[in-house]
Amino acid sequence: RFVAGFIGSPAMNFIPARIQGAGEGLQVNFGNGLSLPLPAERAARYRPLVGKERLSLGLRPEHITEMRPQLAPGVVPFSAQVDVSEPMGMETLVYFKINGGEVCGRVNPKAGARDGAQMQFAADLNNMHIIDENSGLVV
Repeated sequence: RFVAGFIGSPAMNFIPARIQGAGEGLQVNFGNGLSLPLPAERAARYRPLVGKERLSLGLRPEHITEMRPQLAPGVVPFSAQVDVSEPMGMETLVYFKINGGEVCGRVNPKAGARDGAQMQFAADLNNMHIIDENSGLVV
């Protein structure tokens, strides 16, 4: 977690989460009503973490984008209210909250991100990391 937290700009997002069973698969639950299904190929790796506390999901801003009509396997949609949008030329950085914690994503400037607006995002969970906050290590 330590290294991942300072490599890259903007830095990796660390979002407190829990792993839960969801039928045959697993989901990551953020405790505020938002749960995202985990890619099936990650189930065996993360099944031992079901119910464990003090976990965080690590996801880089480039893996949180605007919603698209066609989503690849492992890319899941969710909605959030944009707190701040920061146009950067070829991309716009968007900041929003998940369960009170600030999260940053990178979207296309044509996606229409506006401060205060509800926006549909897509999270590429193929590129996620689960961190054990007790040890600081990636699981």
